[in-house]
Order: sequence, then structure tokens, then C-alpha cells
Amino acid sequence: MTMSSVFTRQNLNLVVGLITLLITLWVVTFAIPGLFVSLFNTLLGNLLLLAFIGLALLYNMNLGIGLAIVFIILYRFSHMSMGYYW
Repeated sequence: MTMSSVFTRQNLNLVVGLITLLITLWVVTFAIPGLFVSLFNTLLGNLLLLAFIGLALLYNMNLGIGLAIVFIILYRFSHMSMGYYW
């Protein structure tokens, strides 16, 4: 797969959307870190994330699975950043 096949007219919106999503996630993560703490460390936050994934699964199976993977990765990163003290 070459770079020219990735940036075709059909895939241009997808690539721009993915880059925009990653930049937005990065900005929110570093600008409002308390948001992720409340989402991943409280029962209500976890229930909201599960409900969001469930609604995405009802809409589109691939979207729901992708969101679940992203939330799992963010969950792991949020717990890694706390540090473990022995």
C-alpha cells in the first residue's frame, strides 16, 4: 500500500477526520485532565462510557468496537499516569 493510495479523494475525508479526532483528543487530555479522571475513576463515569459504547454498537458495530478499544487504551493510560507506589 503506497501513500498515494491512502490519500485518494474517497479516503480524504476519513484521513482528515481521523487526524482531527486525534488532535482533539490530545488537546482535551492535556487541557482538562480532570475530565478523564472523573470518567475513568467513578462509577457514574464508567456507566456513562458503557452506555455510550452500547449506543454506538446499536448504530454501527465497527464504531462501537472501535470506541471500546479507544476507551480501554485511555483507561490504561489514566491508570499508568497515577503511578504505583510499593
